[in-house]
Amino acid sequence: MRSRPANDTRHDSPWAEPVSTVERWRAAASLASAALLLTLVVLAIAFDHFAATGVLLVAFLSFIVAYLIGPAAEWLRHAAAPSRRGRPLSRGLATLVVYGIIATATFPVWAFGGPRFNAALGRMRVLVPEHTTRFVEQLRASERWHETFAFPVTVNESLSAVTRYATRSLEGEVRELAAELVNIRGLVPWLSLVPVMAFLMLTRWRRFRRSTTRVLPTPHLRWRTDEFLRNLNTLLAAYTRAQAMSAIIIGASCWLGFAALGLPYPGTLALTAGLLEMVPLAGPIVTAVVATSMAPDRVLPILGFLAALRVFQDYAIYPRLISRTMHLHPLAVVVAIWLGAGFGGLVGVCLAVPLVGMLQVTHRHWREYQDIETLVADAGAHRAAAHGKSADEIDTPLDKVG
Repeated sequence: MRSRPANDTRHDSPWAEPVSTVERWRAAASLASAALLLTLVVLAIAFDHFAATGVLLVAFLSFIVAYLIGPAAEWLRHAAAPSRRGRPLSRGLATLVVYGIIATATFPVWAFGGPRFNAALGRMRVLVPEHTTRFVEQLRASERWHETFAFPVTVNESLSAVTRYATRSLEGEVRELAAELVNIRGLVPWLSLVPVMAFLMLTRWRRFRRSTTRVLPTPHLRWRTDEFLRNLNTLLAAYTRAQAMSAIIIGASCWLGFAALGLPYPGTLALTAGLLEMVPLAGPIVTAVVATSMAPDRVLPILGFLAALRVFQDYAIYPRLISRTMHLHPLAVVVAIWLGAGFGGLVGVCLAVPLVGMLQVTHRHWREYQDIETLVADAGAHRAAAHGKSADEIDTPLDKVG
C-alpha cells in the first residue's frame, strides 16, 4: 500500500463524520469575525474614501507579505523538526522568528535612515506638488521632440497629436497620484497593521478553513468548499510570485537602463523601481518622476526608456507571468488592469488581477459542483428505479466522501 507524504493534508478532514458542538461554535465564531471584518470594510469603502484606501492598501500588502513570508516560515518549521523529535515548530513561532530575522536585518537601515524618512514624509505636502509641477513642465516641453527631425508637415502634425494625447493622459495620472501622495502620511499608521494581519493569515487560515467547511450540510459540499479555498490560496500565492518576479525583472532592467543613461545612483533608483513595481500604476509613475528630477537634462531619453520598458512589461512580460502562474489569458490580464484603473484607480489596479482570478476559480468550482450533483442525482434516480425505492433512500458515493 502506497503511503502519502507527511505534509499532504488533502484528506485530513473526515468529511462524512458528524460535526461536534465545539466545531459548530468554532465555525460560528470564525464566520462572525469574518462577517464583521467584511462589514467594516464595506462601510469604509461606502462612506470614507480615505479610510477605504487605507483598508484596501492594508489588505493588499498583508496578502503580499503573508505569501512572501509563508514559504520561509514553513521551511523553518520543518528544518527545526529533527531537533524536536520530529515535531515541527508551530506556525506562530516560526512566523515570529522570520519577523525577528527581518527586523534584525532592517533595524540598522531604519536607525540610519529613519529620521530622514520621517522628515521626508513631513515635507510631502511641499515636495510632491513641486516635483509634480516640474515633471509636468518637462513633459510638455518634450512634446516638441519631433520638430528636430525633417519630417513632412502631415507627419509632424500626426506625431504632435499623438504625443500631446499621450503626455496629457500621463499628466492626468501624475496629478491624480500626486493628490493621493500628498495625504500619504496619514496612511503610514495603517501600515503597522500589515504584519499583524499577515501573522493572522499565516497562523489562522488553516483552522478557519477546516472549521468553516466542516459545518456545511453535505459531505460533497464540505469537500468542494475545502478544495475551493485551497485553490484560492494557491491562486493568491501564484499572484504574489508573479508580482515578485515582475519586480525583479523591472529592477534589473532599470539598473541597466539608468546606468547606460548615466543617471546618478542607478542601483538605488533601480531598487526603488523594483520595490514600487509591487504597487501597480503608482510605481512606474513615481519612478518616472524621481528619475527625471535627478537628471532634468535627460528627460526625453529617460521617458523614452521607461515608456518602452512599460509597454514591453505590461503587454508582453507581465501578462505571460500571470497566465503561467494563474492560468489567465494574457488579454484578460490587460483588460482587467484597464477596467481596474478606470473604476478604482490605484486600488482598482492592485485588486483587478486577483479578483479576476478569484472569479474564475469560483465559477469553475460552482460549475463542477453543479455538474457532479446533477450526475449523482441522475445516478440515484436510475438506481432507485431499478430497486423500486425513492432516490432519497439510495446512498450515493458522495455520502461517503472522505
